[in-house]
Amino acid sequence: MNRSRHQPSDARSAHDRRGFFTRLFAGLVGCLAGLVPAGAGVWAFLDPLERKTGEIGFLRVASIDSLPDDGIARRFPVVADRTDSWNRYLNEPIGAVYLRRLEGGSEVQAFNAICPHAGCFVGFNIEQNEFQCPCHNSTFQPDGVRVSPEQSPSPRDLDRLRVDLPKLAQGEVWIEFKNFETGTATRRPR
Repeated sequence: MNRSRHQPSDARSAHDRRGFFTRLFAGLVGCLAGLVPAGAGVWAFLDPLERKTGEIGFLRVASIDSLPDDGIARRFPVVADRTDSWNRYLNEPIGAVYLRRLEGGSEVQAFNAICPHAGCFVGFNIEQNEFQCPCHNSTFQPDGVRVSPEQSPSPRDLDRLRVDLPKLAQGEVWIEFKNFETGTATRRPR
């Protein structure tokens, strides 16, 4: 009799153990199946934060007709589409450049309008024919070279930018716009 009492109990406990492992396995599979879409959602949410911004490339700044060939530098805004994580801003000002068309020719020089010393915007003084930084009195010649390199607070000359020559030949001024780290003697793009 003891045996008959134990057999159903043993069969029931074996069945309970199989049921437990079956339910455990089903729960694990369900959790793994749920993690896939949850992980994809987290990745899609965080992806813009990890995405590196690419090079801007060449941007149209002006037409050659809007730039007289008198050797005087003129300031132009740089406008481009900007992406900031999840947001996209169309035709947003991202900086400024000085363009200088050499006298009697079609050669154009482009400079970033930010002083390499502390990041202040420089101005061009027409009477003195030089760039001047209002923050710490750095001065630059019309070609962007420091007036007194040994006395200048600026560690380097104005940052010159590349001009797209084929576009220039077509009558448009396109520049490769970049911002550089300030306060260093070497040009390092930001």
